[in-house]
Amino acid sequence: MQATPKITILDTTESVCPVCLKVVKATVVARGKAVYMEKGCPEHGSVTTYLWPDVDHYRWIKGLSFPYSPPKTPVKTGQGCPRDCGLCKNHLRHSTLVEIEVTERCNLRCPVCFMAAGAARNAFKADPGIQALGDKYRTIVEKAGPQTSVQLTGGEPTIRRDLPEIIRLGLNMGLTAIEINTNGVVIANDYTFLKELVRAGASGIYLQFDGITSDVYKKIRGEDLLSVKLQAIENCRRAGIQVVLAMTVIEGINHCQLGQVLEFALQNKDVIAGIAYQPAFGSGRFDIAVNKRLTMGDVIFMLAEQSQGLLEPYDFWPLGCSHPLCSSAVYLVEEEGKIAPLNRRLTLEDYLAEFDPQSPQGSVLGDIAYKKFPHLQAGLSIVIMNYMDAFTMDLKRLRECSMTVLDKDGGIVPFCSYQLTNTDGRRKDEISVPNTNLRGNCHV
Repeated sequence: MQATPKITILDTTESVCPVCLKVVKATVVARGKAVYMEKGCPEHGSVTTYLWPDVDHYRWIKGLSFPYSPPKTPVKTGQGCPRDCGLCKNHLRHSTLVEIEVTERCNLRCPVCFMAAGAARNAFKADPGIQALGDKYRTIVEKAGPQTSVQLTGGEPTIRRDLPEIIRLGLNMGLTAIEINTNGVVIANDYTFLKELVRAGASGIYLQFDGITSDVYKKIRGEDLLSVKLQAIENCRRAGIQVVLAMTVIEGINHCQLGQVLEFALQNKDVIAGIAYQPAFGSGRFDIAVNKRLTMGDVIFMLAEQSQGLLEPYDFWPLGCSHPLCSSAVYLVEEEGKIAPLNRRLTLEDYLAEFDPQSPQGSVLGDIAYKKFPHLQAGLSIVIMNYMDAFTMDLKRLRECSMTVLDKDGGIVPFCSYQLTNTDGRRKDEISVPNTNLRGNCHV
């Protein structure tokens, strides 16, 4: 008979019920070696959610906290986190990235899409006009400051033919970095349009890139897009704009390609500046059945194992601009033809001393490399995100979020709160009739 694993309480926090999204008390525990969140709703029962594969690693990375840099202009809040935001006076960190949705339209219908919840039920709203986008830019400058990075997203932003004008507008209003979040379909097929984006001043392309084989795209994106992705990268190389690969990681589909994507990026680091590994989370549309939802901890250990000795799990350090469990990074540098993690050249004390709270999320370690080791060639930034959904939501983490979205009311809202949906795919302002699908116990 197998022994029951020892249970150790690691933390207490607040979360939400995944059915009604009401705030509930939660406990983070270690069961044997792995870490879980336990919580219960009086109406919809208890939920136990897997969080991390190794409790010692969890404790280590959670303990690497950085000084807080609060929002520039906090606003008053009504119902409190996560019901409303703005960012409020209880928020602990300022925004380093603000997303603006320039359209709800898209040229793909991906089985996995965190934006799909509202779009699946409602007719698409008209795209915001230039004046409305100007107001959004003005809000960012006033509330977060002109140094804050902006990412244009959607939907698929490159559907808008006036996207170059939208970029120029933001730069003319004082913003310094405007990145485009794209699936790559348009820029792969229309090089002239990509050149217009570059001339307008786009700072980079954040390219959806889920693997290096066709079957991955058929399962996650609904069609074979590998050749499209490769052409988009080649076009960016020709146009002279850097690319960050954004890989949605799903157990059983592409988790075994983490190392291959890393190898591909290193082979093309003349145009690829970084990789963002994003374990899939449960907000929006998630039409793929999986046995296990991966977390940042899983990806750290898997990538280290697949890196052929280049990386180790403890090479990944928190980015410092958000909660240590929200994002981690390593920066690969090259010297005399040898590639190695910059982190091994630094102590954690060095990292704290050199950390710039104004650095964009993916540039924290790169900025340190530029200042402290100017002789090294520009390297490759690797970031692992740990987005939260209704099962994993931790309000302690949410209050340290620095990756934000500008909502329709002009508030700057944490990304995970903005995308939050329940088990029916409904957002918190859309829930009026209780759903009883999750009565009893649930284990994720």
